[in-house]
Amino acid sequence: MRLLIAAAAALTLAACNQPAETPATTEAPAPEVNAPSGEYAIDANHTTVTVRAQHFGLAYYTLRFNNVSGALNFNAESPAQSTINATVDVTSLDTPYSGNRDFDAELQNSSWLDSTGFATATFTSTSAEQTGPNTARVTGDLTIRGQTHPATFEVTYDGSHSPHPMGMQVSSIGFSARTTIQRSQYGISELLASAPGANDGVADQVEIIIEAEFQRPIESAPVPGPTTREPVN
Repeated sequence: MRLLIAAAAALTLAACNQPAETPATTEAPAPEVNAPSGEYAIDANHTTVTVRAQHFGLAYYTLRFNNVSGALNFNAESPAQSTINATVDVTSLDTPYSGNRDFDAELQNSSWLDSTGFATATFTSTSAEQTGPNTARVTGDLTIRGQTHPATFEVTYDGSHSPHPMGMQVSSIGFSARTTIQRSQYGISELLASAPGANDGVADQVEIIIEAEFQRPIESAPVPGPTTREPVN
């Protein structure tokens, strides 16, 4: 009996010492793309550009631009080959400030965005790298106040439809994107904090967050015209 107990104990210890099996890893499936390749225009009614920066060590003050236009040359078979250009109307700046100052106008003056001299900000992509089944890193030229510097957006593909589920005869694609820039690079140094995280001004680091939809009409098949027959001789 003692021999049986000892053998059982040994087997139990051996089982406990077996290395745990490593679970098999599976790659996430690529998301379904329901929109065809082609030229898409920004759907301004479903696109927002928001900008935020920490001010005086407190909350991140957030504003948005309400007028955005642009085009996406979408490659459904090879998304990294897609290109985009976008234009933001700087005069469409909108803040949540409700005090007795015209804060929207202040942020458009020559110390900040200088919308009189530079009414638009633009982005033109130069390269893209797919980083996951539905993510990519898009690099391009960002121009603000007439100064151009490279910027890289982390982009997420959100989904697509063709036709639109609300019955519209358009193909639609949705993306989310974000990047962080230094405003001082673009000549915006008003109330600049002395160092990252300092509470004596507005941060140099500015986060840009984009939610964008693009649309293009669905091309209908040509309607065959009337046929004519040659007279029989």
